Amino acid sequence: MKSIPKILSWLFLITLFITLIVRMGNIPSAFGSDFVIGVSIFFCLLVVLIGAPILTGLTFFLFKERSFGFIFRLWVSFILIGLHIYIYSPPLKITIPDNFSGQINLIVDKEHKQNLNINEDGIGYVKESILQKLRGNKKPHVYFNNGKKISADRIIGYDSIFFYGRSTFEDMRTLTFRVLPK
Repeated sequence: MKSIPKILSWLFLITLFITLIVRMGNIPSAFGSDFVIGVSIFFCLLVVLIGAPILTGLTFFLFKERSFGFIFRLWVSFILIGLHIYIYSPPLKITIPDNFSGQINLIVDKEHKQNLNINEDGIGYVKESILQKLRGNKKPHVYFNNGKKISADRIIGYDSIFFYGRSTFEDMRTLTFRVLPK
Protein backbone atom coordinates (compact mmCIF):
# COMPACT_ATOMS: atom_id res chain seq x y z
CA MET A 1 0.00 0.00 0.00
CA LYS A 2 2.95 2.35 0.40
CA SER A 3 3.31 2.58 -3.37
CA ILE A 4 -0.10 4.24 -3.94
CA PRO A 5 0.95 7.62 -2.42
CA LYS A 6 4.19 7.40 -4.38
CA ILE A 7 2.28 6.77 -7.64
CA LEU A 8 -0.14 9.60 -6.86
CA SER A 9 2.72 12.01 -6.14
CA TRP A 10 4.40 11.14 -9.46
CA LEU A 11 1.08 11.61 -11.29
CA PHE A 12 0.71 15.00 -9.57
CA LEU A 13 4.22 16.02 -10.68
CA ILE A 14 3.63 14.87 -14.24
CA THR A 15 0.35 16.83 -14.35
CA LEU A 16 2.11 19.94 -13.02
CA PHE A 17 4.87 19.52 -15.61
CA ILE A 18 2.46 19.09 -18.54
CA THR A 19 0.26 22.02 -17.51
CA LEU A 20 3.38 24.18 -17.12
CA ILE A 21 4.53 23.29 -20.63
CA VAL A 22 1.08 24.13 -22.03
CA ARG A 23 1.03 27.43 -20.14
CA MET A 24 4.54 28.31 -21.34
CA GLY A 25 3.53 27.41 -24.90
CA ASN A 26 0.84 30.11 -24.76
CA ILE A 27 3.37 32.87 -24.08
CA PRO A 28 3.52 35.22 -27.10
CA SER A 29 6.53 34.57 -29.32
CA ALA A 30 7.82 35.51 -32.75
CA PHE A 31 9.27 32.05 -33.24
CA GLY A 32 6.07 30.01 -33.36
CA SER A 33 4.51 27.70 -30.82
CA ASP A 34 6.62 24.63 -31.69
CA PHE A 35 9.84 26.47 -30.85
CA VAL A 36 8.36 27.87 -27.61
CA ILE A 37 7.14 24.45 -26.50
CA GLY A 38 10.56 22.92 -27.26
CA VAL A 39 12.39 25.60 -25.31
CA SER A 40 9.83 25.34 -22.49
CA ILE A 41 10.35 21.59 -22.15
CA PHE A 42 14.12 22.05 -22.18
CA PHE A 43 13.99 24.87 -19.60
CA CYS A 44 11.66 22.97 -17.26
CA LEU A 45 13.68 19.76 -17.48
CA LEU A 46 16.89 21.70 -16.87
CA VAL A 47 15.50 23.44 -13.78
CA VAL A 48 13.96 20.25 -12.42
CA LEU A 49 16.85 17.89 -13.23
CA ILE A 50 19.54 20.24 -11.90
CA GLY A 51 17.76 22.28 -9.23
CA ALA A 52 15.80 19.53 -7.51
CA PRO A 53 18.73 17.10 -6.96
CA ILE A 54 20.90 19.93 -5.60
CA LEU A 55 18.19 21.10 -3.22
CA THR A 56 17.43 17.50 -2.24
CA GLY A 57 21.08 16.84 -1.48
CA LEU A 58 21.32 20.00 0.62
CA THR A 59 18.19 19.20 2.66
CA PHE A 60 18.51 15.40 2.83
CA PHE A 61 20.46 15.59 6.07
CA LEU A 62 17.69 17.62 7.71
CA PHE A 63 15.09 14.94 6.97
CA LYS A 64 17.01 11.73 7.68
CA GLU A 65 13.86 9.77 8.43
CA ARG A 66 12.51 10.43 4.89
CA SER A 67 13.76 8.83 1.70
CA PHE A 68 15.74 10.68 -0.95
CA GLY A 69 12.88 10.07 -3.42
CA PHE A 70 10.32 11.67 -1.12
CA ILE A 71 12.43 14.80 -0.63
CA PHE A 72 13.16 14.92 -4.38
CA ARG A 73 9.43 14.76 -5.23
CA LEU A 74 8.76 17.46 -2.64
CA TRP A 75 11.35 19.83 -4.15
CA VAL A 76 10.19 19.11 -7.71
CA SER A 77 6.62 20.00 -6.70
CA PHE A 78 7.82 23.25 -5.07
CA ILE A 79 9.82 24.16 -8.20
CA LEU A 80 6.96 23.39 -10.60
CA ILE A 81 4.38 25.24 -8.47
CA GLY A 82 6.80 28.19 -8.25
CA LEU A 83 7.20 28.22 -12.05
CA HIS A 84 3.39 28.10 -12.43
CA ILE A 85 3.04 31.12 -10.15
CA TYR A 86 5.84 32.97 -11.95
CA ILE A 87 4.36 32.42 -15.42
CA TYR A 88 0.69 32.83 -14.55
CA SER A 89 -0.86 36.24 -14.65
CA PRO A 90 -4.31 36.82 -16.04
CA PRO A 91 -4.77 39.13 -19.03
CA LEU A 92 -6.23 42.57 -18.50
CA LYS A 93 -9.97 43.10 -18.89
CA ILE A 94 -10.49 46.37 -20.75
CA THR A 95 -13.84 48.10 -21.40
CA ILE A 96 -14.16 50.49 -24.34
CA PRO A 97 -17.02 52.71 -25.56
CA ASP A 98 -19.61 51.00 -27.77
CA ASN A 99 -18.60 50.82 -31.47
CA PHE A 100 -15.10 52.22 -30.72
CA SER A 101 -12.29 51.61 -33.18
CA GLY A 102 -8.80 53.06 -33.19
CA GLN A 103 -5.72 53.16 -31.03
CA ILE A 104 -5.90 52.47 -27.30
CA ASN A 105 -3.33 54.19 -25.08
CA LEU A 106 -2.95 52.72 -21.60
CA ILE A 107 -1.04 55.43 -19.76
CA VAL A 108 1.21 54.33 -16.93
CA ASP A 109 -0.04 56.22 -13.88
CA LYS A 110 2.64 57.31 -11.41
CA GLU A 111 0.15 57.35 -8.54
CA HIS A 112 -0.63 53.64 -9.06
CA LYS A 113 -4.21 54.25 -10.10
CA GLN A 114 -5.72 51.96 -12.67
CA ASN A 115 -8.76 52.61 -14.81
CA LEU A 116 -9.31 50.11 -17.59
CA ASN A 117 -12.53 51.81 -18.72
CA ILE A 118 -11.28 53.49 -21.88
CA ASN A 119 -12.73 56.91 -22.71
CA GLU A 120 -13.86 58.14 -26.17
CA ASP A 121 -10.29 59.30 -26.95
CA GLY A 122 -8.93 55.77 -26.43
CA ILE A 123 -7.19 56.54 -23.14
CA GLY A 124 -7.07 54.43 -20.00
CA TYR A 125 -4.65 54.06 -17.10
CA VAL A 126 -2.56 51.16 -15.84
CA LYS A 127 -0.19 50.64 -12.94
CA GLU A 128 3.58 50.66 -13.38
CA SER A 129 3.72 46.97 -12.42
CA ILE A 130 1.74 45.98 -15.53
CA LEU A 131 4.32 47.66 -17.74
CA GLN A 132 7.09 45.61 -16.15
CA LYS A 133 5.46 42.22 -15.67
CA LEU A 134 4.71 39.42 -18.10
CA ARG A 135 1.02 40.34 -18.00
CA GLY A 136 1.87 43.41 -20.08
CA ASN A 137 2.57 41.15 -23.05
CA LYS A 138 -0.61 39.09 -23.02
CA LYS A 139 -3.49 39.99 -25.27
CA PRO A 140 -6.20 41.65 -23.17
CA HIS A 141 -9.86 40.71 -23.02
CA VAL A 142 -11.63 43.71 -24.53
CA TYR A 143 -15.35 44.37 -24.04
CA PHE A 144 -17.72 47.09 -25.13
CA ASN A 145 -19.56 49.03 -22.40
CA ASN A 146 -22.68 46.99 -23.23
CA GLY A 147 -20.82 43.82 -22.14
CA LYS A 148 -20.24 42.34 -25.61
CA LYS A 149 -16.77 40.85 -26.04
CA ILE A 150 -14.78 42.07 -29.04
CA SER A 151 -13.53 39.27 -31.28
CA ALA A 152 -9.81 38.56 -31.09
CA ASP A 153 -9.26 39.27 -34.80
CA ARG A 154 -10.26 42.92 -34.25
CA ILE A 155 -7.62 43.44 -31.53
CA ILE A 156 -4.23 44.11 -33.11
CA GLY A 157 -1.05 44.20 -31.04
CA TYR A 158 2.32 45.76 -31.63
CA ASP A 159 4.20 42.73 -32.97
CA SER A 160 4.44 38.98 -32.54
CA ILE A 161 6.83 39.07 -29.58
CA PHE A 162 5.20 41.75 -27.41
CA PHE A 163 1.48 42.38 -27.68
CA TYR A 164 1.59 46.01 -26.57
CA GLY A 165 3.58 48.75 -28.21
CA ARG A 166 5.51 50.85 -25.77
CA SER A 167 5.56 54.57 -26.48
CA THR A 168 4.90 57.94 -24.92
CA PHE A 169 1.78 60.07 -24.83
CA GLU A 170 2.15 63.64 -23.57
CA ASP A 171 5.49 62.71 -21.94
CA MET A 172 4.03 59.67 -20.14
CA ARG A 173 4.85 56.05 -20.89
CA THR A 174 2.05 54.07 -22.51
CA LEU A 175 1.09 50.63 -23.68
CA THR A 176 -0.71 50.77 -27.02
CA PHE A 177 -2.76 48.53 -29.29
CA ARG A 178 -5.49 48.98 -31.89
CA VAL A 179 -9.09 47.94 -32.19
CA LEU A 180 -10.10 47.54 -35.83
CA PRO A 181 -13.51 48.64 -37.12
CA LYS A 182 -16.07 45.92 -37.69
